[in-house]
Amino acid sequence: MLSKYRPVLAMPGAARLFASALVARLPQGMAPLAVLLLVRGATHSYTAAGVAVGAQALATAGCAPFVGRLVDLIGRRRVLGPMAAAQAVMYALLVVAADARASAVALVVLAGLAGALLPPIAPVVRVLLGEMFEDVAVRETAYSLEAVLQELIWITGPLIVALAIALTSASNVVALLGVVCLGGTAVFLRSPLTRADAAAPTERRSALSSPELRALLAPIALTGAGLGAIEVGLPSLALHAGSRPASGLLLALWSLGSMVGGLWYGSRVWRSPLRTRYQTLLAVAVLCTAPLIAARSITAGMLCSVLAGLTIAPMFSCQYALVGRSVSAGSETEAFTWVSAALIGGLSAGSALGGAAIGQAGVSAPFVISCAATMLAALLAVGRRRPARARQPA
Repeated sequence: MLSKYRPVLAMPGAARLFASALVARLPQGMAPLAVLLLVRGATHSYTAAGVAVGAQALATAGCAPFVGRLVDLIGRRRVLGPMAAAQAVMYALLVVAADARASAVALVVLAGLAGALLPPIAPVVRVLLGEMFEDVAVRETAYSLEAVLQELIWITGPLIVALAIALTSASNVVALLGVVCLGGTAVFLRSPLTRADAAAPTERRSALSSPELRALLAPIALTGAGLGAIEVGLPSLALHAGSRPASGLLLALWSLGSMVGGLWYGSRVWRSPLRTRYQTLLAVAVLCTAPLIAARSITAGMLCSVLAGLTIAPMFSCQYALVGRSVSAGSETEAFTWVSAALIGGLSAGSALGGAAIGQAGVSAPFVISCAATMLAALLAVGRRRPARARQPA
């Protein structure tokens, strides 16, 4: 199965690119739990801690398209390095403020600023993959590998935080976020594939001028809402079954299912049109999530969690490929940051809606919401029948 990944990793510099990007993005997987624990310890309020984490995520989503546009205009090296340094400083200020028992408002603001300064490593990687691989099939395999690595970040990040908290304090862990962000970004920028920026486009058009990209944003946001609902629903299922520790296990198995699905998807040779595959995966995601509605035990939850995760990385792979085909040269980074913004916005909305629904309709409610949101995403994707145009040279 892994033989199809050889042409991707055989590209000079590709393995180093993936490895350095993984390290540079590791703070993304660590930050939610680390910031939550830091603010909770400083304020003794889970409400303030939750608001701080939410502010960080929403600030990232709100600022990402503008940062992506800046990367397209002046180059990735001039943006990523200074942003990583600024985010490291912001994490340091957050630690100082928490240790000084600053107000909850001040901590929320600093967490939001740290989120706004997140270097757009992931969008840059996806743009580079589009530039590196001219063969469409190999490029899609590369996108699948990128989606799998993204899941690895969300699995390992919280585990690293949990281990670090056992050995040291939340303040030190948040300070570590800044160090890893700055060091990882520096290593990423030293990769030969990132050293040369693409030539500045002669015509600087926004990525949103592409009707194909605009049509993709609603399905992506709805997909994010479905994932956000599951992210709330799985811990609720574990608590309902009487096992708080199983919350992390169900979430880890969900991500593991995504990794397995992504590796399998990238190893296949696909003949069907890309958009048809995307629509089909959205529909299959509904079928894979539906068994969670009836799950009540930990054993059933474990099996259903893996099943529900199988389509996530393949869906992301299709999304990346569709976005890469939908915009003209010179606006690719902005396009991928719009995708990130739509996904994060959807995740936040889905988590909030799923959490509110549990108290009203029971433990099955988040999974019903997830199925409904993903089905609507599939219908909207089907409704857009115009084929994506090929990228035009600058």
